[in-house]
Amino acid sequence: MGFLHHTFTDRYTQRNNWLTRIDVRVKLIYLLSMLIANLWAKNAYVSLSFLFISFVFLLTINIFPLVMIKNMVLPLLFAFMMLVVKGLHEGENEWISFSVAGYIVALKKEGILGGLQIGGKILGGVSLVILFSLTTTMSQLNAGLKWLRMPNTVLELMSFMYRYIFQLLNEVSAIWYAQRARLGHASWRKAIKSFGVLGGMLIIRAVERAERTSEAMYARGYKGGCILTCHLKPLERNEYICFSGMALFFPFLLYAGNIKIW
Repeated sequence: MGFLHHTFTDRYTQRNNWLTRIDVRVKLIYLLSMLIANLWAKNAYVSLSFLFISFVFLLTINIFPLVMIKNMVLPLLFAFMMLVVKGLHEGENEWISFSVAGYIVALKKEGILGGLQIGGKILGGVSLVILFSLTTTMSQLNAGLKWLRMPNTVLELMSFMYRYIFQLLNEVSAIWYAQRARLGHASWRKAIKSFGVLGGMLIIRAVERAERTSEAMYARGYKGGCILTCHLKPLERNEYICFSGMALFFPFLLYAGNIKIW
C-alpha cells in the first residue's frame, strides 16, 4: 500500500522551485506540443530524448531518480511487452533465437525495431506527464485547462476525482492492514480472497461516500461549477518569450521525429 501512497502524492508540487514557478499555461502548451511530437516521431531517439530531459529536469529540482523510476515501473513493463510481442510476430529477418521449454523462440529484427519505437513513445510520453504532474498542483492544472476552454463539467469531475482518490487510498490502507492483522494474507488462497473482499468493500464505501457528499453539497447550495482552481495572472513578457520559443522549436521536433533512422 505504500507504493500507492507514493504514486498518488502531491507533496512535490508544493515545493518552491523553478519548475513550479513556471506559469501553468506555458507548461501545458509545452506538454501538449511535446506529446504531439512524441506521437509524430518515426524514430525512438526523439522519444527517448524526452525521457532523458525529464530525468535531468527532476534532478535540477532535487527529486531523487528513484522517484521517477518507481513511477516508470508500469510503463517499462508495457514497453517491454510491446517489444517482445512485435519481435515475435512482425518481420522476416531473424535477429536472435533461443529455446524455452523445448520451443524455439525467434525474435525478428523488424519487429524489435518497431517495438523499440513504440516502447520509446510510451516511455517518452509518460515521462513528460510525470514531470508535469510532479511540478503542477491540481488547482493550477484546472485553471490552465479552463484557460484552454475545457468544459466546466470535465474540470468538476477532475476536482472530485483528485479530492477523493486520497480518501480511497486511506480506505484501502485501513482494510489492507486489518486483513494482514487477521492473517488474511498468510497464503496465496487467503490473499486472493482478501483482495476480492477489499475490492468489494472499496466499491461499497465509495458509493456510500459519493451519496453522502452529494447530499451535503446540495444542502449547502452547490449548483455545479469548477472547484479546485486558482487565479491566473496576466501573461508577462517571459511567458510570451516561452510561447515564441515553442513556436520556433516545435517544427524542429517534428522534423527530427520524421527522420527515418532505420
